[in-house]
Amino acid sequence: MKKILALWAVPRSTSTAFERMMRERGDFFVDDEPFGKSFYYSEERCNTTRYPDIEPDPQYNFSCILERLKQENEKQPVFIKDMSYQVAPVANQEFLSNFNNSFLIRHPEKMLPSLFKNWSDFTLEETGYAQLDKLFEMAKEITGKIPVVIDSDDLVKKPQATVKAYCNAIGIPFIEEALEWKSKPQPEINQWEGGWHNYVLSSQGFKEREKKDYAKIEDSEHLKQAYEFCLPYYQKLYENRLQIE
Repeated sequence: MKKILALWAVPRSTSTAFERMMRERGDFFVDDEPFGKSFYYSEERCNTTRYPDIEPDPQYNFSCILERLKQENEKQPVFIKDMSYQVAPVANQEFLSNFNNSFLIRHPEKMLPSLFKNWSDFTLEETGYAQLDKLFEMAKEITGKIPVVIDSDDLVKKPQATVKAYCNAIGIPFIEEALEWKSKPQPEINQWEGGWHNYVLSSQGFKEREKKDYAKIEDSEHLKQAYEFCLPYYQKLYENRLQIE
């Protein structure tokens, strides 16, 4: 069975820039957080606090989204980027066997203040790290191999080497030209309220972002608790990341 290429990520981890690069390649049908629609918008939705006024829609049920992706993948290669926590409710070995699973991490010291900027009331579930570790372990059991893990710092500091290593590990051609793109509206990656992707929409490649006026972890009890929760998961996954020269 031809598998769907999936990048499972934690929030605020440069995942949308990675997705933007995959769109620039031109050889994949790219879908932005398809199971986020299941998590928030479907009849099976698992969170009713973020978008409470949304009328549940059966077309976004987890099984419907998976079937649509499988059908599309029969016509052309499919790449999806999604948050780990959004797919966790249905993630088991049977489900993950439909995908060529890869993972994107970012140090919680950088990820959490950025998440806090958009969602000051984020939950530990919404940090995504516990679920990412669970997906990683299941993917490892399926193949008997360490899944591909890339770190956000490598991606922005050494984009060419990191993307090339990712492509080699996944088994797809490296296309250097896709590392740069023109800034333009991307309605297909701007589906969530709150300006999550404003930076990517104006970007032209992988770049380290200027430090913003984010809250400091040590100044917020909520951030401190989240940091202590996320860090062990990050450290474990970091030990399994692709080594970039």
